[in-house]
Amino acid sequence: MADPEGFFDEALLGELEELVASVAGGPSHGGTGTLPEKLAVFLADGARRLDEDRFLALSPEALTDRINHLTEICRESGRIEAVQAVAGFIVFFRTLLPTLGEPGAQAVKRVFFRLVPTLIQIAFHDFGESQALRGEGREALRSLERVLFELSSVRLAPVESDLVFRSIDQLVHFIEAAEYAMASELISSQLLSLISRNRLARVLYHLMGVEVAVQRYLADRLGMTTPRFRLPDDAPRLGEYGPLRILEETAADGLRRRFIQVHLPDIPTLKDVVLHLVDEKSGHDHALRLDRLGSAELHVPDGAYKLGLAYEPA
Repeated sequence: MADPEGFFDEALLGELEELVASVAGGPSHGGTGTLPEKLAVFLADGARRLDEDRFLALSPEALTDRINHLTEICRESGRIEAVQAVAGFIVFFRTLLPTLGEPGAQAVKRVFFRLVPTLIQIAFHDFGESQALRGEGREALRSLERVLFELSSVRLAPVESDLVFRSIDQLVHFIEAAEYAMASELISSQLLSLISRNRLARVLYHLMGVEVAVQRYLADRLGMTTPRFRLPDDAPRLGEYGPLRILEETAADGLRRRFIQVHLPDIPTLKDVVLHLVDEKSGHDHALRLDRLGSAELHVPDGAYKLGLAYEPA
């Protein structure tokens, strides 16, 4: 991330310091006219200007109060559609934040803090004069929301995180400069592609770990040197909780039903995983898509089966 002191216009910093001191009384100054004055109201931290580091250090309660205050400032605008777009982004930010781990939450808070002057600008002057520009601006803000939302479901290595958030800085810069089409079509698409590749690589990595765990478990429980089991012989020995589990239950009609369950830690969407059981006698491949619990009904004939896992998004 860039130096926070370079975030605000350098010519404005001295003025902001004076304005913050003058509006230190808080909400009663919310009706002041200029945008720098309104920004100063948001930044007032006693008689000091709230900088990025202090914003990141706010307690959850203080952060909520500060966000609510920003919403109140923006609602003074009277531009209904512009205020709705800004308020929607603020609500999105507030909803997303609790779902993130500490590093991601701090990075997203930095992005939000850097956008505050632009959000106030948009609330009072919209995204531009023309309908086309306003449409592009709203799409750019939605693109930023999509990128931040996707980030909540991936784990980035430090190098990847630095690359992603430097790219988000660029996206924010384009929004600030009203280069909305550039933000949506170039930066956000590149970021979403990077995040998608990251997610796929990590899912495949974790799935490989699951296959290793299953193979070791079958070797310990059944003495198998390859990932395979036999039905019905091995079902009772795989009933305990473990990487692979086979369960039986009696349905209301009295019929016995088998279920197979795979323990899939660190896989975000379990139903994107398909368990392939290959009949050793016929060679037929039974593809069983797992449910949200990592299980599937084992509606296959008795026999010996080799097994494997595949990532196949529905």
